[in-house]
Amino acid sequence: MPSTSHPLRALNVEPSLLQGLHELIAGLNMADAELPGQPRVEIARTRQQVSLAAQLMAHAFVHNQDKGWLAWLPPSEVARVRCGDLRRAQEKIARVIDYLCMAAAFEGGLVLIESAQTPQGREIRGASLWGLPPAVPRSEPWWHLAAFGAAAALRSYGPLRALAAAGAANALVRASLQTLREQGLAQRCIYAQMGCVRPVHQGQRVSRRMFEPFRLLADRFGLIYRLESSSPETNDQRVFSNFRFEKIGEHRFGASRFNSVGPYTINLMVRRPQPELPCS
Repeated sequence: MPSTSHPLRALNVEPSLLQGLHELIAGLNMADAELPGQPRVEIARTRQQVSLAAQLMAHAFVHNQDKGWLAWLPPSEVARVRCGDLRRAQEKIARVIDYLCMAAAFEGGLVLIESAQTPQGREIRGASLWGLPPAVPRSEPWWHLAAFGAAAALRSYGPLRALAAAGAANALVRASLQTLREQGLAQRCIYAQMGCVRPVHQGQRVSRRMFEPFRLLADRFGLIYRLESSSPETNDQRVFSNFRFEKIGEHRFGASRFNSVGPYTINLMVRRPQPELPCS
């Protein structure tokens, strides 16, 4: 994957939301500045940061054997993962995540990373991809999909599995948006597309640091905060319920000759904005 450090294009996020996000991140980082390792979160602004975030997310998803990510790899690759050989699967999935992070930037997406100081320098411990209401509504250009998306999918999955993976991703988007409509929830929202913590740093409040600025932002602007949980058996109660997410539906992937893990379910979840309590 590319590792150059040149800056990314300007973020396509509503200016008031982006300004609010910067303020909230700065305040939270200041509050954590005295903690061991001086943990902080920041918006990824270079290709190198996005690439490192994609590698971290791929490592965590493969390490945790996330079915939503392993499903479209060949069965032989899934068998290697289950035997402890993670390297090739991580490379394949990181390639796809790197593309998805870049594609999301056209539509209001941004990557957030959490890091802490170590004797060897700052270490990225968590990474997440977010979607916010865009400043200028637009879609990923066809040339970007053709040049980068198709190439990443073909190299990672092969042609038939790439088509199956794309179809599954589109079906999940349709199911999620339809559920929002059926529940009368606004589609203008904050969208936690994916996120993870490096396994060795789980339990160190890394997830909370990445989620907190968006929780505060959602409450400030009265926005729904939504996500799809691809590991409901581990994350829904352990992580998301603590942030007041509620399940509003689910999307099931059935057995298929291109699905290497068998049927699995993704929970559709939202957090409704919480009114600020008046000062007493």
